Amino acid sequence: MNRNTISNKPKYTLGTIVKYFVLIQFALTCIIPFGWVAVSSLKTDQEIYGNSFGLPEKLIWSNYAEAAKGANLGTGLINSLFYSTASVVLLMLISAMAAYVIARVLPKRGLYNFYTLGIMIPIHAVIIPLLIILRFAGLVNTRLGVILTYTASEISFSVFILVSFMKGLPKEIEEAARIDGCSRTRTFFSIVLPLCKPGLATVATFAFVNIWNDLLISMVLIPMPKLQTLNLSCFNLRGQFTKRGVAGTHMLTQKLGGGQRTRLLIGRILKRRQRS
Repeated sequence: MNRNTISNKPKYTLGTIVKYFVLIQFALTCIIPFGWVAVSSLKTDQEIYGNSFGLPEKLIWSNYAEAAKGANLGTGLINSLFYSTASVVLLMLISAMAAYVIARVLPKRGLYNFYTLGIMIPIHAVIIPLLIILRFAGLVNTRLGVILTYTASEISFSVFILVSFMKGLPKEIEEAARIDGCSRTRTFFSIVLPLCKPGLATVATFAFVNIWNDLLISMVLIPMPKLQTLNLSCFNLRGQFTKRGVAGTHMLTQKLGGGQRTRLLIGRILKRRQRS
């Protein structure tokens, strides 16, 4: 009887139909633009302007090879991997040592608040003084300057995560290491650091994704093409292969925007300081 009762119930109610209808509409708003861009990438310039929403007469797969070669996507990919990996390794070492000092050696709230305060400050708010400092240090257009900037931008969140993780470790393990004659440094590298692998993995994942997706820092600090990241190389593709019309104007505004505008502003500020 229960089986018959369950089978007689309507499979789809009005609320379920409306819910699926709304979800399908949201899915289409994401899929259709992506499909249009994918189809347009296989067209010629004439077809893009003359028949924007139609299918291409011939699939031109060479557009991808031309774009990858013109924008140096291979070099950008290698640079992004290098910047992300080097920054994450340096970040894990520095943030782990700082977190250990805050959690075990000097457990003061003020020092902890000093580090975590950086989470509230976006990189956009300090990009101009950062560029001034790196310019005086000779680190603009250098790999070291980019790696140090990425490391500094992620250290606050990393310390915030690792301090909470290290406070949960039992102190008895460190006390046993001291009895065995281990120094503070030996205890950190041989005992505490291996126990923090889950926390370090969390920090590394967040930091790697943030650094990989960054565009602003690379746009401002590394205008040199051979040092640019993959995101910046893809950004430079916008309007790069068009010859006239609105796309050419858009390319011009993009070249004069972003990092170029910031560098012009920094140059004016430095000139005024030198005059005064």
